[in-house]
Amino acid sequence: MKKTSLKRVLSYILPCVIFTAMIAWFLIALTNVSSSTEENELSALQTTVENSITMCYAIEGVYPEDIEYLCDHYGLVFDRNKYIVHYEKFASNIRPTVKILERRAESEEI
Repeated sequence: MKKTSLKRVLSYILPCVIFTAMIAWFLIALTNVSSSTEENELSALQTTVENSITMCYAIEGVYPEDIEYLCDHYGLVFDRNKYIVHYEKFASNIRPTVKILERRAESEEI
């Protein structure tokens, strides 16, 4: 009698445990994909800005004054609510330094 009741309990619990493990695995995988996508977006923006700077120098012979110049004349587009682009120009013939930072939501800072 005990073996039957034990089998019965296991037949109900085991699928629940497996289902819970699969849900947990899915959520962990989803989180990893999300963070990987954000890193790829940041890297793509860095590459795009660098390519725009190079294109401007190749066409005009001087580096752009600021990031707005690239946006206005070379079609650079990025989400200003998500990223901060720090553009520092030293001289017209020296390549500017560019740092891109991701803005954090106020709820994440706490």
